[in-house]
Amino acid sequence: MGTNFVYNRVNVTGIPCLESRSITETATGVTFNFDPSPAVSSRFSGLIAIRITDTPTSTSLPVSFNVPSIAGTTIAVSTFAGDAATGAELEEGIHLVFYDRFNGILQLLV
Repeated sequence: MGTNFVYNRVNVTGIPCLESRSITETATGVTFNFDPSPAVSSRFSGLIAIRITDTPTSTSLPVSFNVPSIAGTTIAVSTFAGDAATGAELEEGIHLVFYDRFNGILQLLV
């Protein structure tokens, strides 16, 4: 008897790299803004290398990413454990995230 596995292909053309362009900080959260990228479209799902160029002043507020080419909207970032990521987790440097388009989750891995 055969087994059918349901799978999705991710990162078929490699791991895209995005760099933050600005930060928007409000009383309720921090948003990192990115330029639209042809490497990550609304059909994209998989790993993304993110370069954070600025450190938020608030380290306790939840973080979201505004990547217009992925979802056309702001996406909340969660930690590997599933909690809301805060400015403390996103210092300047390179981070690895996974975008699950089927569930609308952007998860910080490293």
